Amino acid sequence: MSCPHGERAGDVHLVHVVRHGQSTSNVAYLAVETSAASSAVIPDDDMAIELTDLGWRQAGSVGRWLAELEPSDTPDMVWCSPYLRAEQTWQGIERELASAGRERPCHRVDERLRDRDRGRLRHRHPRWVRERFPAEIVAEERDPLGYRPPDGESFRDVAERLREVVAEIEADGHRRVLIVAHDAVVLFLRQILEGLSDEEVLAIAAEGLADNGSITSWQGTEGGYRLLAYNVSPGGDGYEQAASHS
Repeated sequence: MSCPHGERAGDVHLVHVVRHGQSTSNVAYLAVETSAASSAVIPDDDMAIELTDLGWRQAGSVGRWLAELEPSDTPDMVWCSPYLRAEQTWQGIERELASAGRERPCHRVDERLRDRDRGRLRHRHPRWVRERFPAEIVAEERDPLGYRPPDGESFRDVAERLREVVAEIEADGHRRVLIVAHDAVVLFLRQILEGLSDEEVLAIAAEGLADNGSITSWQGTEGGYRLLAYNVSPGGDGYEQAASHS
């Protein structure tokens, strides 16, 4: 389907990034946090992990919030991670936009928006890794952004591929962009769009990564981007701030 928004609509006005709704792997990981176990049963295929019922409801809540914005503020372009849990989140959002009679935004699935690949340590709880591979924990603590798990990628690798995505978003011409992805993507979009130092990024991570079904928003400015809201949920005060950007 051809884009109805013109060859060059203008500079980016708004960017919203949504972390996918709660997934079955999130539930399994939480079960480890609240028990004496050090591992959980999670599918090996990270791309095939699905949303839970709560995750679908979270996606719907985000969709209803977006549908309540002024038409001039609703997304005209969606960039989505290829992981099933992210695509399902977009499906839940899209359903609410369609129910509200909003114009369907352009849509692109981009593999560079995937979650960080932890390689052979994928889905392993830090407790499990510390018990079996303590040297990996030490290496990560020594260089948390540069550390690569066996057969995996570092957070710097994630940031590098996201810089490519941001450059394409800025050259694309769509003015109101929605990104549906993962907590690592949210974090390093903050670094890229706000020009944060590594120390500032680590401080944000220490306070807690983006929650399932949360939105982080920026307004495009002449000099870059201004953070409107970080890690807020539909109905919260932070959403009022994200909507009141003018």
